Amino acid sequence: MLDSLIRRELGNTLRAPQTIFQPFLFFALTICLFPIALGTDSSSLSDSAPAALWIALLFACLLASGTLFEADYADGILAQDVIHLPDLWLLIVAKILAAWVSFVVPFLILLPLMAALFNIPFQLLPGIATQTALGSFSLLAIATLGAVLTLSRKRAVFLKFLIVVPFYLPLLIIATTATRNLLIGLPVGGESALLGAFALFSGLSIVPFSTLALRTQPLP
Repeated sequence: MLDSLIRRELGNTLRAPQTIFQPFLFFALTICLFPIALGTDSSSLSDSAPAALWIALLFACLLASGTLFEADYADGILAQDVIHLPDLWLLIVAKILAAWVSFVVPFLILLPLMAALFNIPFQLLPGIATQTALGSFSLLAIATLGAVLTLSRKRAVFLKFLIVVPFYLPLLIIATTATRNLLIGLPVGGESALLGAFALFSGLSIVPFSTLALRTQPLP
């Protein structure tokens, strides 16, 4: 059941590529604007790289989560899933995993560009890719809960932002610290383990709460 739901979600993404292209373009433009604003000083660019990376990734994940349920909600497919799926939590898992795969793969393409813009040594890219893969899963999972809670409300972007920001703050602190330590050559095992634990905790906690919230939403 889970694999068929994941294939369905990935198929929907391929049929509507703008759902991934928009956050991908947003992330790319945000990353490119930081060097323009900060100038060409190598030390300033390196110091700002962790904050630029994670802030841009945070808002890109929020933007990507906005399309997870909207089309299915408008078409009535989501209502049918709520009625007929015996394990509704599988739908939440499938949407998070499909969005994560669709989001992370294009993002990895941008890492060399980011390294060139921020004067990051290319040998550090595997470590940054691992950190962002773990962190982006948590960001998307938390954003999914905000998307479900505001599903029946129109123009609820600010409300969704208020819901997810308290959960994002500790993750943002851990992630920026991990990336900064990696760039300056400090050990990052503890921070990377925390990112992995945060991803696991996000999946285990967000899925049941999102499932419960989805069942209580007024669906068309």
